[in-house]
Amino acid sequence: MRTIAELLRWRARRDPELPATWFQGRTRTFGDLNESTSALAAGLVSELGVRPGDRVAILDKNSDEYLELLLALDKAGAVGVPVNWRLTAPEVATVVGDADPAALVVGEEFRSSADRVSCRVLGFGELPRGAGGDPRRDRQDAVTWQLYTSGTTGLPKGAMLTNQNLLGLIGPLGWEAPELQERARGLVAMPLYHIGGCGWALAVLTQGCTAVVMREVVPADLLRILAEQRVNSAFLVPAVLLFLTQVPGVEETDFSALRNIHYGASPISQELLLRSIELFKCRFTQLYGLTETTGAITALRHEDHRAERLLSCGRPMFGSDVRVVDPMGADVEPGEIGEVIYRGMGLMEGYWRRPDDTSAAIRDGWFHTGDAGSMDPDGFLFIRDRIKDMIVSGGENIYPAELESALMGHPAVADVAVIGVPDDRWGESVRAIVVRRPDAELSEQELIDWSRERLAGFKRPRSVSFTDTIPRNPSGKILKRELRERHWAGRDRQVN
Repeated sequence: MRTIAELLRWRARRDPELPATWFQGRTRTFGDLNESTSALAAGLVSELGVRPGDRVAILDKNSDEYLELLLALDKAGAVGVPVNWRLTAPEVATVVGDADPAALVVGEEFRSSADRVSCRVLGFGELPRGAGGDPRRDRQDAVTWQLYTSGTTGLPKGAMLTNQNLLGLIGPLGWEAPELQERARGLVAMPLYHIGGCGWALAVLTQGCTAVVMREVVPADLLRILAEQRVNSAFLVPAVLLFLTQVPGVEETDFSALRNIHYGASPISQELLLRSIELFKCRFTQLYGLTETTGAITALRHEDHRAERLLSCGRPMFGSDVRVVDPMGADVEPGEIGEVIYRGMGLMEGYWRRPDDTSAAIRDGWFHTGDAGSMDPDGFLFIRDRIKDMIVSGGENIYPAELESALMGHPAVADVAVIGVPDDRWGESVRAIVVRRPDAELSEQELIDWSRERLAGFKRPRSVSFTDTIPRNPSGKILKRELRERHWAGRDRQVN
């Protein structure tokens, strides 16, 4: 398959009555979806004047209409630009202004968030439908999605993903996720502006599954839909797994149809992973990737979830080359920590209108992820943390994700983040920011004492603060920059 549009046409010819999407009680077949996307693409071209390569931004929560528009834009030769609906109006204006789209399509709930954009704004109900049939403008080498990076460390950048990128990784993902098969049902719960949402949705549709679309993640509703819709496969980030395990009555939910939970996008603690495996009683597959790699590039199969590799993100998928290198670009020895770099079919075309950022990230054909990792002798990759989040205390490098995983093992800890804070003697010292479990009691000294048998002396938290919530981005990554800004207030430190 050369394009997303061609894949949809093929699916519609092959089995037009096969359910493609379910959303809030409404089912659309592949035949329905193919016809509606052709009409929408024709309307975008003939009535809105959308030209090949034009950007069209989308601001809304998940829906079948959202997926329909993404597919129609490929048929029209245009580029879909999903926008994070959690952004403020000024932030939306910044992203939309950077994309420079022909139009912004916005859900009614977010009309006010579009007040400051300068382009044409349309609701989903205002989109024109043409009678001229499928315009067939899709091209294999063309950019079809422009996804903006999370922006946890600065302004988001638009990663340009082509049809080749997307379809080049769909096949390998299907091999790693055999539960994605025709007539199965795959949950699409992660936001569609994130590669873990739109990329997973595309994988579900490509394999001939029904995409069971949730508008947003509400843990109790997600559990209900898993059971009622007899979902077979899902992609969930660790933060969502954490929330699900804490829903009252979760143990009584019927998960008998569930075959595999795919998880990734942020680190997971061993305690949460084991708790989730016991609760859902299905296969688990970890996926590792980034927006710039078009999603998953490594996979840890359920069979490889053994003690020594439980927190590995697996081995490279077909078509993905992954290395761990030192600052000079040389491979490090097995077990040593370096930067993870990638080369393969999913490598983005580049950042939209940012040649300097593109050349800084992609060097000699390899994308430098900014993730600190190590690889064991058998090629299993372990992500230790983001390089920028590393704590340097007394000359020792400390990776917060390792500490967070250990501290999550305390029975009174519901969630935790670890950062470095100013220390006149050591430069930085370790601080744990903790959310207690409901009705649990835990003091600073108790947690520090508990960690003595589990963490080396230089890694143990020197201080603990308690909070109600840990700030995270939509993919579940802890917003370390926000936490550092709070705890380094008034000190001379550049927050990257």
